[in-house]
Amino acid sequence: MGRTFNFMHFVVVCLFFFCIVESEAKQPLAPALYVLGDSFVASGNDNIQNTDAKANYAPYGIDFPNGTTGRVTNGLTLVDFYAQWLGLQVPPPYLLFNQSEKHTEGFNYASGPAGIRPETSTVDHGVFLSMDKQVELFKKTAQEYLPTLFGNPDELKDYLSKSIFLVVIGRNDYTQNFLSPKYNSSKKWNMKQFAEIITDELGSKILDLYTVGARKFLVFEIDAMGCEPAFYEKQKNECSDKLTSYISTYNHKLEVELQILAKTVRGAIFALAKRYQLMYDLVANPTRFGLKDSLNPCCPVSQSGLCLPNQAPCKDRKSQVFFDAIHPTEAVYSIIANQCFNGTGLCGSLNLQELVSK
Repeated sequence: MGRTFNFMHFVVVCLFFFCIVESEAKQPLAPALYVLGDSFVASGNDNIQNTDAKANYAPYGIDFPNGTTGRVTNGLTLVDFYAQWLGLQVPPPYLLFNQSEKHTEGFNYASGPAGIRPETSTVDHGVFLSMDKQVELFKKTAQEYLPTLFGNPDELKDYLSKSIFLVVIGRNDYTQNFLSPKYNSSKKWNMKQFAEIITDELGSKILDLYTVGARKFLVFEIDAMGCEPAFYEKQKNECSDKLTSYISTYNHKLEVELQILAKTVRGAIFALAKRYQLMYDLVANPTRFGLKDSLNPCCPVSQSGLCLPNQAPCKDRKSQVFFDAIHPTEAVYSIIANQCFNGTGLCGSLNLQELVSK
């Protein structure tokens, strides 16, 4: 009997020790992940908004563990991969979160139609969370919700300074503003002026986040939109030159803006994800990345470029670059996320792991 007890005691001790080792090994790399942006990182806020720009129907989410959620792809997005690799819970969509619960690992404020300009997408897509609204919701989180979960202001300040702020936005300012005849932006400004205006505005919004405590930012370029099935010029067998020119101008201005902020804003650190070239390469040479089809959407699409509801998508989704006519598949999000998490190309001299350790 004694020998059995000793053996069981040994097992319990080993299991307890194993739990400690597991717990220590899985300590998050950052305390939280906060997300602001558009449909490339959205996860459900639009589900309860009065907007037609939703993805809360099949076949979206066909490969996601929880099914359809509002993610505009077949499975995981950048946010899901980064949360997993940082050792965090996936940040819940802010509007769907029960504020009576305790949660300190970040929120997702992203909304599909959102742009940097407040008027972007408002003509066609009803009510949604503009970038201005997203920033205001984070301020509310930092000033009203989080203080109830921390012992004192210094603890909260330290927590926010170590959290990661992922910003993916800007494309809708072109497709749902500057290039749309329903807006007068292109009559007021030329291509360079508009790019400068919206990058300046994005810089101001980043400063708003900074004033509340944000310090570590991962900001994404606009990708190669002109190469997406919605805009690809199949007759010429090439990406849209017009869009390429606009987006290249914006991306250059964005890099300059972040360089200025890095030099002038004390304690802030910026990583820039240069996803334009990667998406261009994925379309031009998908086999290099283990993919096959880069010109066609995986699902039948409507005129908007989104999947038609309840229509069966392609079966070999792991070989597709695009799920609908605009948004990448989980396979592509995995490639983008991985290259910026610990690689050297996509995020230049500062990847996400390095940003965390700064």
